[in-house]
Amino acid sequence: MRFHPTLLSFLLCLLLPLHAMADPAFYRINKGNEQHWLLGSIHAGKPSLYPLPDPVERAWQQSRALVMEVDMTHISQEQWQEMGAITRLVDGKTLKDHLPIDLYRRTLIAAGQNGLNESMLAPLRPWFAAITLTQAALERTGYRSEYGVDQHFAKRANDGGKPIVGLETLLEQLGYLASVGDNQTLMLESTLDELPDIQQGFDAVMTAWQNGDEATLINLLREEMAPPKLQAWLEQTLLAERNRNWVKKWPSLPNESFIVVGALHLYGEHGLLALLEQQGWRITPLTEPTLEKAK
Repeated sequence: MRFHPTLLSFLLCLLLPLHAMADPAFYRINKGNEQHWLLGSIHAGKPSLYPLPDPVERAWQQSRALVMEVDMTHISQEQWQEMGAITRLVDGKTLKDHLPIDLYRRTLIAAGQNGLNESMLAPLRPWFAAITLTQAALERTGYRSEYGVDQHFAKRANDGGKPIVGLETLLEQLGYLASVGDNQTLMLESTLDELPDIQQGFDAVMTAWQNGDEATLINLLREEMAPPKLQAWLEQTLLAERNRNWVKKWPSLPNESFIVVGALHLYGEHGLLALLEQQGWRITPLTEPTLEKAK
């Protein structure tokens, strides 16, 4: 099964745009002679999402490099091979051997409903089976990752010869996901609970993203990741820890970079906006998002 570049983001932000009239949160970030633009991304969509608001398009034309979570356009064969050791079972057992029988039966039912079969899931670790099911369900709604904001700009960068910089490698990103560890069965169970309402969830997060609505995005995260262990893992590891690592790399980014990361990475006390302000970066909104803070 081929790995999709946006799997992590399906966990972080289930968001599918249907309209392109509202303005997502978009910022100019500068300190001294350094200037960048920062856009909170959605990672799947439809052609109707484009063109994006004028401030985004103008900044893209001025920018000199694209910065993404992972540069999926330059993945070595060695990395693809190493990915297998992270996402697949290596103990000689199959997914069935790692799950309670009732949960495995639910997994097979969900797989069949979303165009997958048992052989596709059998070699996968439970956490990666959860992501694979989410991806399959997403694509059956008609939304595609190639129309996500990050992939949209990656294609434009490649076509125009603009450099692309990754904040982390593919293997680093997968390593964060694999860190769910002992909670991966809970992750799969939670995914199965949410799949029937995936369309409604997309619509809610899509609306919040389009409005740059920080409060709603954070509250939706808390609702979607209701099991406390999963919520803590997502907020502390997948968001906060990665944000801190990314900010350390900020001084080395090419000047006038156009930076695209998952929208939930922007917000909260451990979000990129707060961390960058602490380091003396000036943040200027270039669109008019909802300003209400999360409660």
